[in-house]
Amino acid sequence: MQTYLSQLILPIMAAEFGSQDYYGLVMGVASVASMVGLPVGAALLQRFRLPRLLLVLTAFLCAGAIISATSPNIGIYLIGQFIRGLSASCLAMASLGAVALGLSGRARQLTLAFSSASWVVASIVGPTYAAWATQLFSWRWAMLIYLPLLIAARFVVALNLDGKQTTRKAPIPFAQVLVLSVAVTLTVLPVAGALRGLCIAGGVALLLRASVALLPRGTFTAQVPRKRALAGMFFLTGAYFAANELVGLTAHDLYHAQVGTLGWILLAGGLTWAVMGVLCGIRPAGSPRSYRLRSGVGVALIALGAAAMVGMCIGISGTANATTVILVLWAVCGLGMGATYVDTLNIFFDEPAVDDGISMEQIAGASVMVESLSQAMFVPLTASTVAMGFSGGEPNATFYGLAWLFVLAGSVVAWMYLHATGPQVGAETR
Repeated sequence: MQTYLSQLILPIMAAEFGSQDYYGLVMGVASVASMVGLPVGAALLQRFRLPRLLLVLTAFLCAGAIISATSPNIGIYLIGQFIRGLSASCLAMASLGAVALGLSGRARQLTLAFSSASWVVASIVGPTYAAWATQLFSWRWAMLIYLPLLIAARFVVALNLDGKQTTRKAPIPFAQVLVLSVAVTLTVLPVAGALRGLCIAGGVALLLRASVALLPRGTFTAQVPRKRALAGMFFLTGAYFAANELVGLTAHDLYHAQVGTLGWILLAGGLTWAVMGVLCGIRPAGSPRSYRLRSGVGVALIALGAAAMVGMCIGISGTANATTVILVLWAVCGLGMGATYVDTLNIFFDEPAVDDGISMEQIAGASVMVESLSQAMFVPLTASTVAMGFSGGEPNATFYGLAWLFVLAGSVVAWMYLHATGPQVGAETR
């Protein structure tokens, strides 16, 4: 729900502060927080018991929300967002890792499927709540009203967690954190002219280098099914989550979509992804051929949506009833993501028929890291591209089209990797 809330209020908050040219910086702060939170969270989860850590991080998350909601300017808002993002990210490494290490075969597949089912509820409640609270009150109150419910839910979860886990000292990898933070910061620095282009190029290059170093050796080059799946997931999630941020900005800034319309657009994409993810998770692809068919259709739908958005932004395709068209296109993209995402996760967590040198612990960490690394590269890049269109105070649709072109390119590269992978004969299926 917090994800949908952040998406919906971003263009409204930026318009209030007159900070649309800081879109890249806003996204970059969230990406830095996410990247810092993953290695720090992994270390904290080894040092402290999960119930206590959950409650402490919830307190920090609420503090960040309050700071952002009461912010008088964009700077204070960003401080709050960093605290929120860091707190949420610190627990992300544990969630999927627990599924990967604690379950196997069909039990793991069903757990991943029904984790998508939780998004069915979130995709309805999240945009509905965000639009309702923002329209009736303001984006500031929308960030605050749900907090008591969040605190109560976290207390219930903490009380039912096993608190007997073994803890040990674990170093926090400050060098890794620093490199990732510098890379993302370079992509979103609010500088002008040629310097901005150099900073973006340098940041993207550094992020690519970090991705190669942090993911299993040969992820982007080896002809190995799980490594091809990891590389495909990098570009798939990078393209989709960049589009996830772009769709609201495009509808609001270029086509003047109101809060209620933005809510419907976000609901359409989230709901179609969640429902399709559940269906594909319950009946996972059982062979390389069926996986390639599903993922090929899924990625093609995302590419189709991105191509249509490029056409709308640069004026090739018509813009009558533009917000309705955007809603339909985003629903189509959601179907594509749902048809691809869970089956690709299943490839990660099946034991390979031939040893590929990746332990289950490594693939569990890589499955979380690959999404965060891709988002850290694609989301600030596309948001910074859009922000460059606000240099004159009014949105330049060409820059929005260029940002959607990045999404299209990412989806094509994702297909190239995913088409060369699939479930393996002889993999664990019990």
